[in-house]
Amino acid sequence: MNVKKRNRYILIILTVVILLILAVWLVWFLKPVSKEELQRTDTVVMTETRYVVMADSVEIFSFSTPRGDTLLNDIVDARKHLKHKEHGNVNAQWVRRWLLLPHSGGTLAVEAFDTAKICKYNSDQVMTLLRREALHIENLLHLADAQKKDIDYFAKTHTVTDNGFDIVARYGEELATNEDSVTTASALVEKALCGKKLQIRLDRRYYIESYLGRIECTPVRSNDSILTLRITPNKQQEDIEIERGIGTRIVHSRLTAESAMHRLAMRRRKPLPLHATHIDSIGTYTGKRDSVDMPHGYGRFVSRQGEFYEGEWVHGKREGVGFTIIPGEKLHLGEWKNDRFLGERITYTPKRIYGIDISRFQHEEGRKRYNIDWRNLRITSLGKLSKKKIDGRVNYPVSFVYIKATEGITVKSKYFAADYAAARKYGYRAGAYHFFSITSPGAKQADYFLKNSRYIKGDLAPVLDVEPTDAQIRKAGGIEAVFRNIRAWLNVVEQRRGVRPILYINQGFVNKYLPKAPDLKKKYEVWIARYGEYKPDVKLVYWQLCPDGKVNGIHGDVDINVYNGFSF
Repeated sequence: MNVKKRNRYILIILTVVILLILAVWLVWFLKPVSKEELQRTDTVVMTETRYVVMADSVEIFSFSTPRGDTLLNDIVDARKHLKHKEHGNVNAQWVRRWLLLPHSGGTLAVEAFDTAKICKYNSDQVMTLLRREALHIENLLHLADAQKKDIDYFAKTHTVTDNGFDIVARYGEELATNEDSVTTASALVEKALCGKKLQIRLDRRYYIESYLGRIECTPVRSNDSILTLRITPNKQQEDIEIERGIGTRIVHSRLTAESAMHRLAMRRRKPLPLHATHIDSIGTYTGKRDSVDMPHGYGRFVSRQGEFYEGEWVHGKREGVGFTIIPGEKLHLGEWKNDRFLGERITYTPKRIYGIDISRFQHEEGRKRYNIDWRNLRITSLGKLSKKKIDGRVNYPVSFVYIKATEGITVKSKYFAADYAAARKYGYRAGAYHFFSITSPGAKQADYFLKNSRYIKGDLAPVLDVEPTDAQIRKAGGIEAVFRNIRAWLNVVEQRRGVRPILYINQGFVNKYLPKAPDLKKKYEVWIARYGEYKPDVKLVYWQLCPDGKVNGIHGDVDINVYNGFSF
């Protein structure tokens, strides 16, 4: 074979090889990025997302990603929605990866988002959605109003020295702010409902961080699963190049790949913040976490259903002091153990208001009779039937006195008149109570009490002492019959005295029977006998702490009570 012919063969072979290489390169270059590659990459693209409600082609309001059956999640005026977006991060991959090129051309691939179905709704469907939202907002406002009453009641019955007071006060401030936001949202939804043609548009933007700052990315094409983005440089970013050596970071052309890699490595070594926010399908948690990413230490959690908890956690369970409030239920502040609420344990100090209740038992012991030294009353013991958190030595003044006046329709205390007069004479706030009998009509018992007791303006409200056993309730015809007589007594006394009476009941009655009379539970304050260490969970006015207290000036054991508040 001559040299000329051999050279021709060599040229043909080289041409074929080059064409094959080019073909392989072209196939590899045009090959789309897979989801698996996106999951392996270190590059992160930031997203900002809002949904915009349009009425007759005018932007009315925007909201973040819908969850569940409601749109309500940071509804704001459409003119402000660019400042109020839901942020998120997605994995990305540089897509021009030919080793001989000095940069990628600024093109990224990310996993495509599934556009929410609501963006495809017609006008009638959007109208239905907004009407449902208006009802949801109305319900939220009712719940906020109920919670405000709970917060106000809490503020009246606690002081800043009580454990957890700051948490509840902070929640109250947030509640007021949120109520303003919900009220604004209500007005925006009503405005949108006035439109004839409604639609919902998706507004999503993409960014990538560089040492120069945030750079916006523009979507250029997409298929069902992958979205391609191109960096949109501005005048300050015209000389930006992508150094092939790092593959995860945009760097200035004057930076070497090694220095950029050093920056990236330093960024990766930064520890996670102690108070990072974690969002999942259950809700949002902000606070400290353990080694397996469970809440541990101090943190706050808000569920998708609106339940709120702030306080201490141990490996994902509420434990320690914490505050929770659930839509439609009263707030709970106190101690938790293994995710179960135990109750509020109060600290007994001289700043609290203490009182006693007395009857013939403080005057009689067998055949012996005793007087009360009204000039020297002083509480010296809170009893020994339960644990109590006491600050200092017990030596408290008596601030109020309840005196038994009557029982049923036949028994009246022979000591009432003298004790009532003495209590008022020596400056104690006094009140009378009636011991309820299941054998007499409630209205007749009320008449008997009114005839044989005293009430002067400024006195404590009358009290109905209800302590029937289960056998007595059955004998009276059941709990409904008992409640009818209780209501009769309360109504007659309130009409005649001009002041709403108080119900005295024990914890067993509260647990077993009071839920069957929601009207009484809602309308009347409760004086409860409970000899445990945790505060009763009722609409409390007085708490009888013990039946075995000690008071200077009174012989024998005395019932000790604490007022649920710090001023009458």
